[in-house]
Amino acid sequence: MIQDQLKHLVSHTVKTLGLAIKEIHGEELFQSIEALRLRMKKVRGAQEQTVRQALEAAYLDLEKVPSKKLRLIAKSFSLMLELINASEAAWRTHRLSNYQTPTVSQNNSIIYVFTSHPTEARSPQYLHLMSQVEGLLIEALKTSFEEIHERLLHLMRIAVRLDIAPHERPEVSDEMDQIFHTVLTEDILNEQIYLFNKGINVGFRTWVGGDKDGHPKVNPKTMGQSFERSRLLLLSFINQKLALHREDLSLLQDGQSLISEIQELGQYLSSLKKIKPQDGKQVKSFKTAFEKYLNKAEKKNLLSPSLLKIKTLLWLYPALVLPLEIREDSSIIKEALTDRSLTISLMLKFLKEISSGIEAKWYVRGFIISMCMTSEDYLAALKISKRELGTYAIPIVPLFENEKGLIDSITILSESFSSADVIATHQKKWGNRFEVMVGYSDSSKENGVLPSRLMVEEALFRLEDFLIKQKLTPVFFHGSGGSTSRGGGSVEEQLAWWPQSALDIYKVTIQGEMVQRNFSQHLIMRSQVGKVLESYNSITPKKIKRPQVVTKFYRNVENLYRQLVSDEAFRHLVAQATPYQYLDLLKIGSRPSKRQQPGTFSLRAIPWILCWTQTRLLLPVWWGVGQTWSELHEKEKSELKKFYQTSPLMQSYIKNLGFTIARIELGVWNFHLIHSGLEQEQKDSWKKKITEELELSLNFFREISGQENFTWFRPWLAESIYFRSSMIHPLNVIQKIALQREEHILLRETVTGIACGMLTTG
Repeated sequence: MIQDQLKHLVSHTVKTLGLAIKEIHGEELFQSIEALRLRMKKVRGAQEQTVRQALEAAYLDLEKVPSKKLRLIAKSFSLMLELINASEAAWRTHRLSNYQTPTVSQNNSIIYVFTSHPTEARSPQYLHLMSQVEGLLIEALKTSFEEIHERLLHLMRIAVRLDIAPHERPEVSDEMDQIFHTVLTEDILNEQIYLFNKGINVGFRTWVGGDKDGHPKVNPKTMGQSFERSRLLLLSFINQKLALHREDLSLLQDGQSLISEIQELGQYLSSLKKIKPQDGKQVKSFKTAFEKYLNKAEKKNLLSPSLLKIKTLLWLYPALVLPLEIREDSSIIKEALTDRSLTISLMLKFLKEISSGIEAKWYVRGFIISMCMTSEDYLAALKISKRELGTYAIPIVPLFENEKGLIDSITILSESFSSADVIATHQKKWGNRFEVMVGYSDSSKENGVLPSRLMVEEALFRLEDFLIKQKLTPVFFHGSGGSTSRGGGSVEEQLAWWPQSALDIYKVTIQGEMVQRNFSQHLIMRSQVGKVLESYNSITPKKIKRPQVVTKFYRNVENLYRQLVSDEAFRHLVAQATPYQYLDLLKIGSRPSKRQQPGTFSLRAIPWILCWTQTRLLLPVWWGVGQTWSELHEKEKSELKKFYQTSPLMQSYIKNLGFTIARIELGVWNFHLIHSGLEQEQKDSWKKKITEELELSLNFFREISGQENFTWFRPWLAESIYFRSSMIHPLNVIQKIALQREEHILLRETVTGIACGMLTTG
């Protein structure tokens, strides 16, 4: 059960929001919102028909309301859900106040690669305000709510007047600011240094500014912006530490000579604010000057903790930037072989210009080949990298993200290794490490979640075996994002089914909502790192061993899923009953929501999940498993149950399935279906088909897990979902009205609010 302390915090916080609404927007609006809240509260946990009837009644009332007032109502419910999230985050931080990372027997590498999806759905001003709110709630848990009430009320008076979602599509630079001002704060950098001193190397990287794949606004300029913006934050940290050291020296009579040298270091730092050609030489000059000063301070026995923190920071960020991972589609990379004017070639050329003097790898840690499906794809990336950089200066990382790439991955690498000096270069320059990225989003969109995970698992073990035989150390970069719908889930659940190599060096993408959730507070970050370390200590080496029925099961699921998504009638359903048609207008990110493939169903993986999250059906996780299970013989079911008992991957999937089912609201989906533009016969047909498959999937979950409680593995989740779920209902109703009115600003507000409540936008 969620602790009473958290319940009281949520209650007080939401009441404070109510006071702010009443003061700023008036008693009448407050009473309308309160009446709607109480109506939805009555249908918590209710059956589909009861929920749908409540939504229909709310719809009849709300469709008479002007759009301006609907925006205020939507914003109020979105704020309520954000405050629940902030309260839970504050409670997590408070519970971790005495948390210590586990002891480790070896130096562990943990690498987080931050990407912008989907916090860009919130305005920067709003994110800043909610960060202050979370800090206040942490303080309330330490003292009392009365201590922070006036300040919180003041912030809520501002919040109810702020736009939650931006009206303009964010630029890449906006996404940089949102991520960097979370992960490069003084508290988080201090935490990185603290962990490093305990023998735990936690490295940060980012996609933002270098992820060209299908992104028309990523280019050398955005690379430079990314480097400059992260550098300013790192320089600020260094200047703060130098200022503390200078204060200490001012207490000594003979400290003046050292103070003058600190001022010289400050001049070096000022010259580093702009990223220019040969930036690497300037960074090297500063590091040399700093090392010289360190030696002097050490001889005088004045090596302060502040100086040591700067020394560690320079080890963690050797180019004094948050390193990028750059990415481009394999087809564009091959075009760049003959066309040097393409953006990816210009990005590599820019990297050479700025990195002169130090290793290019300190600026860009890898060149990732999206949709890598042949050895020609890999060799093309290698060739243009050598051409533009003059040498094999940064690792070329194949991304296996669809079925063909995952299945052919060994052939692709084997042919690539035999055609170039890849192995020798990695052995000589990068300590034998060879990196491979595996994608979860596109393979899940293409095949369904369970088939995708099983394909990824098989590819990981085969790749591990192959690379070790080549005398290379595998480094697996997991594009799971953290979100369960994209292939993520809890750290423990992911690590339980990965091969040993994936544990030795843990490298994952962290998407926007997960950046905010796990890196906004240093203690939460520490606990995330601790979970990885605990898994290091507890998970033993494993091998894949699957009975034949497993292959039969997931292939049937895959076939059913593919049949569904390739069906024109289904695509028409998606267009009519979800926000699909309006995704480009939502402006939830700088990247286009659809791939440039005219005439095809070309949604990117994250917007694809968004459609199903918004309509509360979460279809990609469960479609096909129920029917496939129902068609198995009893003996086959028995074998699959035994496999579930021993397979960490299957256990992880079943937990994900349970969490997904717990968040499904069939009444909400059917409300969207009823108000779609489909013919009545089509509506009836899809309602029957989806309801039957969901029932079969529920039956599959219960029979294979032996559980009635969908979130038995994390009991507090059920209560959290229960309390927030019905508060999302008004936003679903308003979203349908916004779609009908083609009110795009109102639509964006509802999309953001539903995402707040569902804890994921994709």
